[in-house]
Amino acid sequence: MTDINWTEVLTAYDESQAEVIKIALAEEGIPCTIENAHQGGFTGVFQARVLVPEDFVNAAKKLLDAHQQK
Repeated sequence: MTDINWTEVLTAYDESQAEVIKIALAEEGIPCTIENAHQGGFTGVFQARVLVPEDFVNAAKKLLDAHQQK
């Protein structure tokens, strides 16, 4: 079994935003996890880091860039 090197592709200040991004990435077959999630009541204070395996960074950034342009 190999270790996964998780890499940050986005920092969200809203857990809901991070979850939407996670779902969008998953729909494209890009594995994703959120670090520092579940900081209930602290929206805008704590950062939720959206992480993908190193091999998926380019695909994830491309997808995120496409969504930001809309």
